[in-house]
Amino acid sequence: MPTSRPQDYSPKQISISLTGRALAHPCRIKMIELLIKYPNLTNRELTEILHLSKSTVHLHLKKLWDAGLININYFPHSLGIEITPEQIRNYKKLETLFNFETRKTYHLSHLE
Repeated sequence: MPTSRPQDYSPKQISISLTGRALAHPCRIKMIELLIKYPNLTNRELTEILHLSKSTVHLHLKKLWDAGLININYFPHSLGIEITPEQIRNYKKLETLFNFETRKTYHLSHLE
């Protein structure tokens, strides 16, 4: 009979997983690129730029924050989002490491 027990993951494994999850959506990549180009944007400004709802932007920002890719400052009616020089360097290292280029995407339905 199988038993269930909590998995024992190292902080490094958790950190890598959170970063991978944070970078798994193109919208979050665009948010990082916008923050690099325009430091100290607010969540309201991101909703206008990206044409997304406030709640959607908030969920994306939370995943980026969980991974340590951005910092969030709370203000009465908005969030101030910043990206530090160290966070920018870490993101640039990921770009270099994976050598990102435009790739043609394939869907399983096209492979039949």
